[in-house]
Amino acid sequence: MCSRIVMEDWKLLIDQAMQVETSNTIEAHKIYGNAVRSALAQTQMLLGDLEAAQVIEALYGALVAYSQQVMLRMKAEDPEVGGVDHAFRAGQAYGVSCVLNHLIDQLTDVAGITALGALDDFSDTLHDEIIIQGRAAGLTVELLDAKGEILFE
Repeated sequence: MCSRIVMEDWKLLIDQAMQVETSNTIEAHKIYGNAVRSALAQTQMLLGDLEAAQVIEALYGALVAYSQQVMLRMKAEDPEVGGVDHAFRAGQAYGVSCVLNHLIDQLTDVAGITALGALDDFSDTLHDEIIIQGRAAGLTVELLDAKGEILFE
């Protein structure tokens, strides 16, 4: 019963944030952050259940593969570095990689029933490669490393 309450909490929080988005951006931002933490807490609890953990691991794998697919598409298209197409693909890959490295990497496989550690190492390496492309594309957004720290150079 407890996990059901947590699940409803993050959904309720998202609903609350959506209701105040247009009238109070700062409050909506705060509520969305609480929803992230609530959803990750529920996800962390599920890692103790083999079947649920395998679903989480599979989703992680899909995001890693998608990010790599975008990088290879960029390589195959061979867009001009600094051009719009290059910036788009680098930004697309960076966005997916950030989901992996700034959200999913917060999870810990305490039961040791998935390969999250190996996937984490791989996604960190991939993120580093994507940052190189992001910088080459001249992305002007604040770039974060694989552990969420701001890159100043």
